[in-house]
Amino acid sequence: MADKKLDAIDVVNWDYFVEIAECPTERPRTADEAAKGFAYAFTSTADEEIRNQMLLDILKNGTRTGSVYSCEDFIRNAAGIFHCDSKLLRRFAKEGGIRLRRGD
Repeated sequence: MADKKLDAIDVVNWDYFVEIAECPTERPRTADEAAKGFAYAFTSTADEEIRNQMLLDILKNGTRTGSVYSCEDFIRNAAGIFHCDSKLLRRFAKEGGIRLRRGD
């Protein structure tokens, strides 16, 4: 039986997102400010499809023009910023159509 596709809520660290969530008052200038704004938007919606699309959009934007190796780096870095499991985030990205190395 095939594994069920991951939902964003299964991937992110919800407790951490709630802790850092901050409504942006201006355009973010640092990765930290962007993460806080993303966490705010992510935790402010109850719609799972919207959450899935939000996370996938962030990952697609960060990997759009990269090689599979730079995409892997981006996923690892995003997992660090979001304090989540990089293997789950990688699986979510692959399921969403992001080109990554084979395996794992």
